[in-house]
Amino acid sequence: MLKRLFLILILVPVVLFAQAPAQIKVGSFNAEWFPCKDDGTMMKQYGINLRYPPTGNATDIPAMFNMLKQLDLQLLGVVEVVDTKMMAESAAKYLGKNYKFIYAPATGSQKVGFVYNASVLKLVGQPVVYSEVTLKPGSWLRPAFRADFRVLPNGMDFHAIIAHLKAAPSGWKKRDQQWRILGNILKNLKENSPDKDIVLMGDFNNVSKNKYNEFKPLMEKLGFYWATSELVKKQFVSDYWKPDFNKERIEGSLIDQIFLSPGMMHEYEKGSTRVGGMCADGKNEYKGSEIPEYYETISDHCPVYFTLHADKDDD
Repeated sequence: MLKRLFLILILVPVVLFAQAPAQIKVGSFNAEWFPCKDDGTMMKQYGINLRYPPTGNATDIPAMFNMLKQLDLQLLGVVEVVDTKMMAESAAKYLGKNYKFIYAPATGSQKVGFVYNASVLKLVGQPVVYSEVTLKPGSWLRPAFRADFRVLPNGMDFHAIIAHLKAAPSGWKKRDQQWRILGNILKNLKENSPDKDIVLMGDFNNVSKNKYNEFKPLMEKLGFYWATSELVKKQFVSDYWKPDFNKERIEGSLIDQIFLSPGMMHEYEKGSTRVGGMCADGKNEYKGSEIPEYYETISDHCPVYFTLHADKDDD
């Protein structure tokens, strides 16, 4: 009886005083045709038949997840996932059994989704697939995907949306349509949801001559904070590496973005937006043998992430 009472006295304080973590880190990452990367033969095994199949390496999965583990992210939006089962199994194997993967079903071979630490974040309700972002039924464009999370046990809750818009400078007209749709999604969520905390992140492929003006007017109108503008203000910061096909050279640019709703600014740690992977070195170009192994074996993108004060919520 005394032993049982002793155990109760030890356990009660843990239950009574369990608190949400003071901070969490949230990020976005283009995993470049995971797990194929530049292996054209592997792509064909997944039914991907590109006009000019690449002849490089498949993803170095242990290296990729070791890099992600060092960043210690509790939520990661991911795009360009070809093998969803492998993504789920790899997250659990390398990041920990508590890490789960959810994704949006789509016609195309690339999926968007979230890897999250289920011991820190609770998935609230059912995720939402915004198929209208693909512009038409059966399109190979990617839908946007929303999941709502609460920081355990009693921390903030928020909406997370991951998106991957049409690529290439010539794709601007379609991206423009996608941005209009995203704008309506954000406006409706902001006005009609009791939770005003929203993060939109992903690969927005702002590579036309408009560059950041592809999205700035709309997001400013909605009142969203462009968190990755903190990276733009720093010299030689990128999260994507564009190859120069005329010579062995890659050049950095910033097309993976993070946007925060006005309500989320109460929890956002201002100035906390960072890049990981090879982009953390701060260079804007590499040539020849200088090109890091990361580019050849992990991705042509780097993770971009930020910090939230998660132990309180103002809505």
